[in-house]
Amino acid sequence: MTLIRKLSLVLALSALGACSGGSGGGGSERQVDVSSGPSSGGFVYAGPAPASDEIQQFKQSFYDPLAANDRCGECHTPGGSGTTFFVNQDNVNDAWQAARTVVSLNDPAVSAVVRRVAEGHNCWLGVGQEEACATTVTGYVERWAAETVRTAATVQLLPRRALDPGGARVVPAALTDAVALYPALESSGELMGLLAEYCADCHSDTAPTPQVPYFASADASIAFEALRSRINLSQPQASRVVLRLYPELHNCWSNCEENAAELLSAVERFAAVIDATEVDPGLLISGAQVLAEDGIIATAGGRHESDLVAKWEFREGAGSTVADTSGVLPEIPLALSGEYSWMASWGLRMINARAQGGVAGSAKLFDQLVGTGEYSIEAWVAPANVSQEQAWIFGYSGGPDNSNLVLRQSLYNYEGLTRSSVTEQSNSGEPALATDDNAELAQATLQHVVLTYDPVAGRRLYVNGVYTGDVDSVGGGLLNNWNESFAVTLGNSTSGANPWAGALRLAAVHNRALSAAQVAQNFDVGVGQKYYLLFSVSELLDGEASCTRSSNREPVNYCYVVFEVSQFDDSAYLFSEPFFAHLNPDGGDVNFDLRGIRIGLNGRLVGVGQAFVNVTGRVSGGNLGALPELLSPMGTILALEYGAEQDEFFLAFDALAGRSGVADDGDVESWFPVYNGQPAPDVAIRTFDEINATLSALTGVPTGSNLVSQVTGKTVPETFGAVRRALPGIADFNAFMSSHQMAATQLAAAYCDALVQDGPRRAAVFPGLNVAAAVDSGIDWRGLVAAPLIDRAANAGLLDVDYRNAMLDEVELLISDSRDLKPYVLLNGSWVSDPNPAAHNKRDGLMFCENDAPCGPGKTAEVVKAACTAVFGSALVMIK
Repeated sequence: MTLIRKLSLVLALSALGACSGGSGGGGSERQVDVSSGPSSGGFVYAGPAPASDEIQQFKQSFYDPLAANDRCGECHTPGGSGTTFFVNQDNVNDAWQAARTVVSLNDPAVSAVVRRVAEGHNCWLGVGQEEACATTVTGYVERWAAETVRTAATVQLLPRRALDPGGARVVPAALTDAVALYPALESSGELMGLLAEYCADCHSDTAPTPQVPYFASADASIAFEALRSRINLSQPQASRVVLRLYPELHNCWSNCEENAAELLSAVERFAAVIDATEVDPGLLISGAQVLAEDGIIATAGGRHESDLVAKWEFREGAGSTVADTSGVLPEIPLALSGEYSWMASWGLRMINARAQGGVAGSAKLFDQLVGTGEYSIEAWVAPANVSQEQAWIFGYSGGPDNSNLVLRQSLYNYEGLTRSSVTEQSNSGEPALATDDNAELAQATLQHVVLTYDPVAGRRLYVNGVYTGDVDSVGGGLLNNWNESFAVTLGNSTSGANPWAGALRLAAVHNRALSAAQVAQNFDVGVGQKYYLLFSVSELLDGEASCTRSSNREPVNYCYVVFEVSQFDDSAYLFSEPFFAHLNPDGGDVNFDLRGIRIGLNGRLVGVGQAFVNVTGRVSGGNLGALPELLSPMGTILALEYGAEQDEFFLAFDALAGRSGVADDGDVESWFPVYNGQPAPDVAIRTFDEINATLSALTGVPTGSNLVSQVTGKTVPETFGAVRRALPGIADFNAFMSSHQMAATQLAAAYCDALVQDGPRRAAVFPGLNVAAAVDSGIDWRGLVAAPLIDRAANAGLLDVDYRNAMLDEVELLISDSRDLKPYVLLNGSWVSDPNPAAHNKRDGLMFCENDAPCGPGKTAEVVKAACTAVFGSALVMIK
């Protein structure tokens, strides 16, 4: 996805289509019911028509869902007790004028109306559900904003606050380190002692109703790990454990303001013994930024949602309710039960839990989907394992044996069930449409899964934007036998008999079967909250007058290096695609050289993940409104320390505008046999073209081979074209990065796949090997596979016998491991190899397939490809 597309704000208005139909057969096994909240609250607008398209968009996106009497309409209209009439029931045009004073279209989450609901003001879902109500209102404002600025070419980037890096006080990584610095930490009246005394009834893993975070656990190491991201030693008053007591008034033990002050003092005493980190004065640094406070939301659109019916984004981060942010009434808030935890990166980790909607709200799916006769279920999921069977990701059902539709995981397969006129014999929608066993598409990693249904083709499954190719054996039919008394569930069936373990990042329902292009579009957009983080370089460009404007108060910076940043998961950030932005509204060109970007966190350069050290180029132009100047298409993962609300990032440059920092490694020197009259180093790195030629020579596969790799989905030249820019561009060993190794591995996989597919070339490299044999049929893996690979890659005859044997041992061990990848199961708190795979009917090992029978010849070929990729993608090929 291009940068321009990422920056665009795309129309994402939900379409309403109410249709009715009969109810299907089968009784309900529903166990739990929750309120779906109000629908219209008895209010029907009868005032003057919207005066413009913009006001009509405001009415559809924001006004209609909030103007109900049981939401905001009773108070925030003339005659009500509210001070701002942003849902004026008499005149939507006046409401539009008032609403503009309580929302921020540039940053919906900070809107006054959102903050008021988050603080507990009139949450219609009830006490304790403020996060869900605030998330819902944020969704209304976002849709209004998307409609209002949908013609704009880019997200509006604004100058950020001036913040100097350094001065951060970092919480020690382990409890033992913390106690060594502050022995009283766990004592009564101190930080951990106070939390253990007053919060253990809820925030403990052994509490009657455990609630994360477990910072009051009886196990001090668990408590400390949960506490690390909830305290801010640089700004103790900003610590979450303090703010939750006051001003948020969360479960105080006596007087909230006094209790908060007591905790604040304890945090301050702990902070006093921690030395502040100071930025190396020799670094050439930018201004600093904090993601949650300074980031500009980048996820403004791009998804196809014209036929959206329901959507859950798991933004809440706390509470026991998940909001339906589709804006299509009636909404379907989901009540959480069981064992679960919220993810900081927008998500819900399901351990043994269920998220269930009420029957009244769930009937929206009956009305919408039966009427069109089509649907799509879309989910971003990360399965916890590949050993769970008939585990429900999404269901609209009354129980395990009575359902309208189900999306579930069984081992390495995703499965879809739909009750229709062609499955009359089954109340559960059997037979299931399942992905191919050999494809092993369900993996324990983040995946985009879509189940579609239409009256002609029936069910289709897509994984990561691609149609799986699995054909519905019963075809399409009508949905006229659905039961409207069923309930929506995520992560389990209504009876709790089908738990699914994993992370849910987004779930959505559409009343049309998404096309392949629309599925790919939503996959490309990705999931979770993304921000633009603007790092000021105005101070370094003091020769560029247009980069800074001085005023009587604060200087305003206009020149920034910008990253797209998201919290990748609970322990990491994703930084990607840096670009230069010039935000001076009066214009003015800039012109300077830039080399080497390094990312700093909390006062020091991060030790792992510096993917932009080789960025180099000249920045010119960049007036406000011009296209951003992309500096690199790459991305990297950085470890989280405090969390998005506290971690302070900055950039350091090797060189910028004629100035250099201590991180400058000097001039890049090419590798030659003799350099400056002196013998060159013995070790260098092959460059991109050399790696490509080397792999071709080793495998015998031409660089232009048209055989498509099952691993990369591309031919050899297509794979090389995709990874070429990520391969080494210079021979200097000091410039080698981990991204180079990953790119070389992908290219090696493409060559090895083509080699194994090509019979004559395969026979030339592996003489005597029969890939049609079963993997356990006595194949001489050492002699027929490991030896040819090592001898080709390391050059036969040059290796010491003992060293060659040691290398053969390593490859043989790799092959042995590849042949026996039986799944792991959780027993007594530890992951162990499944002790009874036959009982679980496993089909996932390379050595053993269904019922512990030996796998077919296709698995032998896979083992050879894996060994070939491991050897030819290693340092044996990279180093020269």
